Amino acid sequence: MPIYHIVLFKLKPGVTEAQLAELRTAGQEMVGQIPGLRSFQMGGVLASTAHRAQGFDMGLMTVMETEADVLAYAPHPAHQKVHGIREALCTDTIVYDMVL
Repeated sequence: MPIYHIVLFKLKPGVTEAQLAELRTAGQEMVGQIPGLRSFQMGGVLASTAHRAQGFDMGLMTVMETEADVLAYAPHPAHQKVHGIREALCTDTIVYDMVL
């Protein structure tokens, strides 16, 4: 069963499209580098439902194959690069791992 790793975050004031592009590119580069990581996607909140998002501006989702893959993902250097970029751009983050 695939595991969906969902991260929602609130952007700091003044974050640019170029900074978001850097985050997106680094995230996409993880696919193929991290064993078990099937996909990476990132996007902004849907304008018509943003009022329910509790201030979270952006989200990303990865799909992994197993729980072991999720546990190996966090310390992987490619993920640490993405984590560092995201931390520099965000004020708040919530993470949720879901099995479907």
